[in-house]
Amino acid sequence: MWNAGRETSFPGTELSENQAKKEKERLIKELHLITEERNDLRDRLRFLTERSMKNRPHFRPNPYYEDLERMEEAVMSILHNLEMENTEIHENNHKLQKEITFSR
Repeated sequence: MWNAGRETSFPGTELSENQAKKEKERLIKELHLITEERNDLRDRLRFLTERSMKNRPHFRPNPYYEDLERMEEAVMSILHNLEMENTEIHENNHKLQKEITFSR
């Protein structure tokens, strides 16, 4: 660095080398966090404007959500089967009631 051997003309602004490293690390960390927050907010904005997560850049589906969707499909299938069975039993019961009434 061409400025490495020079002293600054501002009194009280000199930092020790250790302090400068710590300040640099702190600023880099802060910049990283701000960049992550900006990217997250940008993704949220795209999501809200596009109204679709699948059009979102770098979309990674949540495996737990996919498992939950599969479980929901299985439960809904069982529910449908039970509803159909209930309807069938209700119809059979109704027919039997008619036969009992007709037989009397």
